[in-house]
Amino acid sequence: MFRSKGLSLIELMIAMALGLILTLGVTRIFLTSNTTYTVVTAQSQTVENARVVKHFLGRALRHAGYWDDVTVPRHFPALDSSLDEGVVIAATNNDGTGGSDTLTVRFNGSFDGALTNCLGAVPDEGEIAVDRYFIGDAGGSTLVPALMCQSVIMTTDSSVQPVFSAAQPLIIGIENLQIELGLGTETRITQYVDPASVTDWSEVKSVRYAILATSNQDTSGQEDTNTYTLVGGETVTASGDKRLRQVQRDTVFLRNFRGKS
Repeated sequence: MFRSKGLSLIELMIAMALGLILTLGVTRIFLTSNTTYTVVTAQSQTVENARVVKHFLGRALRHAGYWDDVTVPRHFPALDSSLDEGVVIAATNNDGTGGSDTLTVRFNGSFDGALTNCLGAVPDEGEIAVDRYFIGDAGGSTLVPALMCQSVIMTTDSSVQPVFSAAQPLIIGIENLQIELGLGTETRITQYVDPASVTDWSEVKSVRYAILATSNQDTSGQEDTNTYTLVGGETVTASGDKRLRQVQRDTVFLRNFRGKS
């Protein structure tokens, strides 16, 4: 009498069920790990974007008003309607994309070519670089906001009004920029005001700003409708997408403040 060999139908079904359970478990672990990786990557991305923006704006503000030859009086001629004569920094209030502020700075080129404008061009010793920072669309199909810059290199001849370059994205994933200007005495800052409240730009001694950084694509599982507080009581409510967001703040004192020049 021969005995049957191999697996019975019930044993096969049990083996298949166990295999399916293991497969589903491994798949779930993979999907969870992939989601975690995506979120962590997006968080790192927003932090890095904010760090680079702080580098750009910090450098620009520290250079504002720089004049290479200390033996020659500073001369910054008026530039269209954005900068009066002698003024080296200006900002507009809520005039940019999404109600963001704009920032304009200018400085004299150095004899050794060490200073560059926001687009990498080197102004000569007798020239003046003017950089304008604002929030705009970086282009492409995803419509990611970015910190933009347009620049111009001008001479001290006020009769020649130069034209700004086309705007270029510096850092993508920056959704909003809000600015406050520090005013006060020669020795200390007594108040911070929004750009619309500044009556004499030559008296600005420091800049306090906040940026709202965002990931370049949807990463989280929930829609973001949070309200983010920047500086000066300004708030930004997210559009309801699934991108991660983070607020970063900084304060920069103007090294080259000299009042009217």
